[in-house]
Amino acid sequence: MSDHATARRRDDSLSRWVCFALDHQIYGLPIGDVQEVLSQFDIEPVPGAADEVLGVINLRGTVVTVIDLRRRLNLPAAATDAETRVVVVESDGECFGLLVDRVADVRKIIDNAIKRAPDVGAGARQARVHGVYTRDGDLLTLLDTASVLDCVQLPAD
Repeated sequence: MSDHATARRRDDSLSRWVCFALDHQIYGLPIGDVQEVLSQFDIEPVPGAADEVLGVINLRGTVVTVIDLRRRLNLPAAATDAETRVVVVESDGECFGLLVDRVADVRKIIDNAIKRAPDVGAGARQARVHGVYTRDGDLLTLLDTASVLDCVQLPAD
């Protein structure tokens, strides 16, 4: 039986997550926070920006800050390739782009099946995890968009 049918039968709520890969691990962001996924982009560097800020892109007249999500999550760096994407998200009325290795799919998840992230200390990564979900032995780490973007600032003019 599908997750959707099970949720409907048990009267559980479902949420949808845009899933993507980073360093051979699958992560997800709430679909409501994702505006679009870009396969073509020209990132302009911003001098003096934080290490995880790659620069900005012009998205139909809107300047969007692009963040290397690998750096943001303290993962090893990787070269971009044909599968690299920028996931455009919105938080507090501002758009950001998150550079990811590849976009996997959109998954419907029963909210009650999402487990709290293990308490691994008060590190910066912990605050960015909404929870984890496992199915068929695969682990999906669900990120909190606002906390992933927290403290990302461009230098003042």
